[in-house]
Amino acid sequence: MELSERKKRILKAIVDDYIASAEPVGSKSITLRPELNFSSATIRNEMAELEEMGYLEKPYTSSGRIPSPMGYRLYVNELMSEYRLSMQEIMDVKKALTLRVQELDRLISEAGRLISDFTNHTTVATSPRSERILIRRIDIVPVDSYSFVIILVTSAGIVHNKLIRLSTAISEEDFESLGLALNHSFSGVVLSQISKNQLEALLPMFRDKNMLFSEIAIFLSEVIEEQKGQDVYLGGASRLLIHPEYHDVEKAHRLLDYISDRRNMTSLKIPEEPESVNITIGPENGVEPLNNASVVYTTYKLGDGIQGVIGIIGPTRMDYSKIAARLKYFSSNFNKLLSELFIDDSDL
Repeated sequence: MELSERKKRILKAIVDDYIASAEPVGSKSITLRPELNFSSATIRNEMAELEEMGYLEKPYTSSGRIPSPMGYRLYVNELMSEYRLSMQEIMDVKKALTLRVQELDRLISEAGRLISDFTNHTTVATSPRSERILIRRIDIVPVDSYSFVIILVTSAGIVHNKLIRLSTAISEEDFESLGLALNHSFSGVVLSQISKNQLEALLPMFRDKNMLFSEIAIFLSEVIEEQKGQDVYLGGASRLLIHPEYHDVEKAHRLLDYISDRRNMTSLKIPEEPESVNITIGPENGVEPLNNASVVYTTYKLGDGIQGVIGIIGPTRMDYSKIAARLKYFSSNFNKLLSELFIDDSDL
């Protein structure tokens, strides 16, 4: 059933008041709004009908009403005003994003912390994933004649490294030849598509150095396996506790347990539109731990289909317009920074 404009205006006022106060909203406070020049009786009747239609709920302990997930959904889709960032907020984001952290995992974690500071909510971010992450280069750094560090850098800017110790000495010339051969064979190759046959094709180069070959093969296999998974970074987890909805520590603990499990958060649906913001409200999340929580998230990108998710998690009573605007602005600037730091034109 299509809501009348009057019902929509009253619902918007209730959601706005509840977001600001965290207290059930009564008809009296709505009648005090100058933009709603309706009688008290009219507002009471409209609120009762909105409750019957499922847009409002009435807590047992109060005579006021609160938005239902259905009410929040209509608010997000049609009613909320567009939030305009202040100059101070814009300056804060730009200042924060001048960080030049070369390790992507640390950068993502730091971005999550900054969004938490920026929104005052708990943030979640996932490491990038793609079936098309390329090997950019492989470096061999000798430590001494019996050990070296192998460093693999991907097109996603992720650095993998391992200290390898051998039982027989290797000359500097051998180390140099090894680095050249590995880059010749694997630079520009899709990481997930390296096969056992490609590794074995290097065997003649190792001659009697079977242990060296074995260690490098193990390292590459470990990197490939690691790339298949995604890490999850939480920022500002304690901020859940500042919201009245999570003063119940057990309730907050269940939610934190759920979002801390990377299997749960890596299943978030990637938004279809570039730099768009997805909002899932309460039961829309489809799992009990998120029944009373909303997830507002978007993607960051590293080119060539490599992307991850970054966003906030909090109570359904949140200022969706402000959160979405801040997240979208942050994401846009974060993507620009990632492009400057990690995307090589040759990878595109």
